[in-house]
This record gives sequence, C-alpha cells and structure tokens, in this order.
Amino acid sequence: MDLDNCHAQANCNNIIGNFSCTCKEGYSGDGIVCDPISTISNEKSENNQAVGIGVGVGIGALTLFLLILLILFFLRKNVHFLSHNNF
Repeated sequence: MDLDNCHAQANCNNIIGNFSCTCKEGYSGDGIVCDPISTISNEKSENNQAVGIGVGVGIGALTLFLLILLILFFLRKNVHFLSHNNF
C-alpha cells in the first residue's frame, strides 16, 4: 500500500514516518508534481540564433555590395570630371 503522494514520474524514498519524492530524469518539479522538461525552447533558441546570424551576414553582405557600388560610382564620376578639365 502506497502512503506517499509522489508523482508517477517520481522516485519515492520511504523513511520511517515520512517519505521524500524526487522527479525522474527528464522531469522537473518537487516530486509531488513533475513536469516534462521541454527541449523545444532550446531548439527554438538555437534556431533564433541561426536566423539572427543569417540576417546579420545578409545585411553585412548587402552593405558591402552597396559600398562597392558607391565607390565605383564616384570613381567613374571623378574619371569623367578629370577628362573634361584637361589635367
């Protein structure tokens, strides 16, 4: 006969006149209430980090591309200016 009220996913340690409950691996709580430990939040965090890195790299590449276009535009404009002023 069980005299404890440990959760089904907990280990019970019966001692004289008392008991203690400890949640099994993969569960968290006080032993009377044990909830599954979610790995989804860790996966979401890793996915969010990967998306953040991808967005950062994409913005960096776009900025570099625009900077190169701007430099080429001004170089072309300066060459055109120099050829008209007979330097």
